[in-house]
Amino acid sequence: MLSLLMVFTFLSSASAEVVEDPKEDLISALPDSTYANEVELDNQLKEMGFNSEEISGMPIDLKREISSKKGKKAILQKIDSIDLNQNKGNELNPDQFGITGLVPTPILSGYAVYSGTSNNGKESIYQVYATYYWDGNPEVYLTDTLAMAWKEAAVPTGTANGQHTLVDSIGSRSYSSPVQTQKVSGTAWNVDIKYAGVSGVQSGWGRQELRYLTSLRGTTTAIEVGYSHRTVPAFVTAVSLNFGYISFSGVGQFSYGNRFTFIL
Repeated sequence: MLSLLMVFTFLSSASAEVVEDPKEDLISALPDSTYANEVELDNQLKEMGFNSEEISGMPIDLKREISSKKGKKAILQKIDSIDLNQNKGNELNPDQFGITGLVPTPILSGYAVYSGTSNNGKESIYQVYATYYWDGNPEVYLTDTLAMAWKEAAVPTGTANGQHTLVDSIGSRSYSSPVQTQKVSGTAWNVDIKYAGVSGVQSGWGRQELRYLTSLRGTTTAIEVGYSHRTVPAFVTAVSLNFGYISFSGVGQFSYGNRFTFIL
């Protein structure tokens, strides 16, 4: 069984009115982001705080998703191979991540966008994204699993969503990635890997809204992104989501994970 980071009683996002904080200077949502061209989307993301490298690696559907909501990007720091379950910063054996030197592999990233406060200023709202980008064509085209987990201070709200994108000689096509598992500690999505041919590129993302008490501002929290790639049909990958801990298990799968910290 592979250890990674990454009940579901979601609070209704409609139950608490969002309170504008003029001090935050948030970037307004891009009107009609569904129909905006890529240059407009890129400019919007730059205003929100994303850099050119981050923007260039995003599928256009993710650009539209982020641009459709107001906010400002939080600064995330990537920390590799950390066992959050122990909360001691212990380094993990690469074998636990299924890293065997085989290529290609999915490149994982995480983003958090602060989008204001709610509940009369008592809660800070973040849109948190788990993303993956295949650095080559997967040799097996089955259903993979994308997962994200967070620490105890976070409260998930609203409806999670996700998408998988294939870009090849025919063009760009996007497919919904349905939620597989939802808990107060994490969310997992099914990823339907497609046949991409020689030059196809596959990537995708999952989004979850998280809320934190504003009294925690200035403290550091963390999320982890996990990904399990299925290599053998007729088996099922099981994912266990706990606070600060993801576990993938099952025959015929390789798994990967990265931890990201950010200041509330």
